[in-house]
Amino acid sequence: MVRRHMASESAAGAAGPRRPLPGRRLARYALIGLLTVLAVIAGWAVAALVFFAVAAAASTIGLLLAAAVAACLLAAAGGGRLAAKLARLAHPGRYAAGVGLAATALLAGVCSATVLQPLPSAPWARHQPAAPADVRYWRLPTGSRLAYLEVPARGPARPDPVIFVGGGPGEEDVADTSQTRFFGQLSQLGYNIYFYDQLGSGLSQRLANPAGYTLARQVADLDAIRQRIGARQMILLGSSWGGSLAASYMASHPRDVAKAVFTSPAPISYAQWPDPGSVISRLPPAQQQHADSLIPGNPRFIAWYALGQINPVAAHRLVPDAEADAFFSTFLQRIEPATVCDPAQLPHQPGTGNGLYDNVFTARSAQQAHTDTRALLASDHTPALILTGGCNYIKWAPTWQYKTTLPSSTLVCFPDAGNVISLAQPRPYLQTIESFLLGKPLPVRPWTSAHPCQRGA
Repeated sequence: MVRRHMASESAAGAAGPRRPLPGRRLARYALIGLLTVLAVIAGWAVAALVFFAVAAAASTIGLLLAAAVAACLLAAAGGGRLAAKLARLAHPGRYAAGVGLAATALLAGVCSATVLQPLPSAPWARHQPAAPADVRYWRLPTGSRLAYLEVPARGPARPDPVIFVGGGPGEEDVADTSQTRFFGQLSQLGYNIYFYDQLGSGLSQRLANPAGYTLARQVADLDAIRQRIGARQMILLGSSWGGSLAASYMASHPRDVAKAVFTSPAPISYAQWPDPGSVISRLPPAQQQHADSLIPGNPRFIAWYALGQINPVAAHRLVPDAEADAFFSTFLQRIEPATVCDPAQLPHQPGTGNGLYDNVFTARSAQQAHTDTRALLASDHTPALILTGGCNYIKWAPTWQYKTTLPSSTLVCFPDAGNVISLAQPRPYLQTIESFLLGKPLPVRPWTSAHPCQRGA
């Protein structure tokens, strides 16, 4: 009996250990797969955190990418080792190394196809604007090198020159021949007309550190221009963002402005009106989607924008000016139909050389400004003309605020015009400006109602 019992035990041992049931094997494989996926995700998340954390102290993109790669490899490998131990795998070290290398290779592939690909832009937008033959440059005491174009007065020059302050921020002006020709007509009244590209836009200087694009720098540049041309006072023609810049200049230099014309002005204070109006909202749905497709969900744009919050220099190295400006010009061309009531009024040639860094960082600076511009303007009796259109995408409230703030202001509405009034009603618009500059009665009735001016009014 004892021999039989020992023989049966020997036979059972020869058969080997019992195999796990199929259901348990599937559960084990599922656990391994889940833990491996979590390890890869953890590696990617840690890589992103390390990338932006290192960016707080370093600007070299190669160093940031190397730190992210190392972080991904270590974090994913650590997660892989944990997965191997929980699943009781043999050789957990080898498995961990495999997970780390696979996660890093996948991350490199995804980044190469997304974040490291140039921002989308149209081929025409990748070219610099053609510089006019008579373009010149100012080297200002502020450190800025700005392109400008002068249209001399016809006949004896009046003492106060006209300075055109462009929009955006970041829109090119000097190479925009349709604009320079239109407003250059004011030279027939005896005014010297100056067009200039603000710092970071058009043909003007770009900064290696985008943090240098500030509202204060733009105001300082404008005053340096006044001094360079030898004007005791000047007349400001501010368009859209240029209206906001002109208002900020008047607030800090009230005695240096003879008259001011605000066309579809952006808010007096961006801090009060961080969202003055959505230009995209005035587009038809299909065109809205076409414009939106450039930004939302674009990994490179998201990474660039986030990096710019932490280290502007690193953001600038990730996305250089040429790429950023081409992207911005493409975007502006897509939303341009929203600046008029009738898209048929738009010029056929889109503009290039628009400055994305100037736009983003100057607007951010304006939103963070602590100066109470409105309070300073409330006692400024400089004659001011405010012009708006019934299709203007900028909200009525910030526009009306100019009228209620500036004591010596007149508001005029062109119901059938948009943000760019000169494209819709060029002659009445120009005649209104001319009459204001010459101190003559305006050819159109001022708008005195607090109710919005709308198309068809």
